[in-house]
Amino acid sequence: MGCWRPRRFAHANLYVSDLDRSMDFYKTVVGLEEVYRRPAVKAGFLSNGNTHHDIGMVEITSPLCKTGKAGLNHLAFETDTEADLVDGYRRAVERGHRFPRTVDHDITRSIYGADPDGNAIEMYADTTKNWRTQRAGIVTKPTPAWTPGTPEPSRERLYHEAPEIRRVEEAVFHPRRISQAVLVARNFDDLLAYYTDVVGLAPKERAADIAVLSGAVGGRDVVLLRASEGRTPGLHHLRFDVDSAADLARSAARARAAGLALERDAPDAEGVVLRDPDGIRLQFRALDAKGLGEAAVRPYLM
Repeated sequence: MGCWRPRRFAHANLYVSDLDRSMDFYKTVVGLEEVYRRPAVKAGFLSNGNTHHDIGMVEITSPLCKTGKAGLNHLAFETDTEADLVDGYRRAVERGHRFPRTVDHDITRSIYGADPDGNAIEMYADTTKNWRTQRAGIVTKPTPAWTPGTPEPSRERLYHEAPEIRRVEEAVFHPRRISQAVLVARNFDDLLAYYTDVVGLAPKERAADIAVLSGAVGGRDVVLLRASEGRTPGLHHLRFDVDSAADLARSAARARAAGLALERDAPDAEGVVLRDPDGIRLQFRALDAKGLGEAAVRPYLM
């Protein structure tokens, strides 16, 4: 049994070299709305309504940036309630795991740790359904430390089960939500054990060099790939769900017309893949796309 049993992979937070440039890209190309910014720490957050943010980002010049270079900051997993978050934390600590940061984000309470490869993770629970009113525009409120279990954690489910999805018509792509993170594992077996035994994802598919892991609502939330020639350890790509292959084909045509370089262009199969301004791969895949294909595209078809 995992320490937690999260509902799903909920967002990715990125380190970016230029906050304004990346915010513009994720709005006009990816198709997310800007929710809020925190100028004091050079951070921005975007969503299309699925949750308070599908993508967060921190500029590498921010005091919050720990690496000094663009790339993955952390992957976040949504728990059912704050009580579940705290119960999982206590189990993890009892098993010897350590978490250097536990904070109150006003709209969530969050616990930060790292997997055996050094990829940072966030386990969190929503503390309000009114995130649009509490997190909008410019946010200056500080982020205080939080002691898990104080005050008494709520057992109320405060995520939106049927969120209002907003479509940014003028954008190139129209995703419903971020749905998957694909990691190339330096220590494949250790990473698999961490994401199942600690984070609490369930194995959905497994082969010698790949594992597909699922949250409680049954998604394909995290894919682990064994490192090999041509696969550098770290984040391989992030996936966004799109309603249909037909819609994705129209987006691909707009992308080509706009001069965007597409690494993959198969709307009815592995989807469309391009890179953000810092080189992070983003995959857009239709919910009605075809299944598995040739080995060369397996990272995009899992």
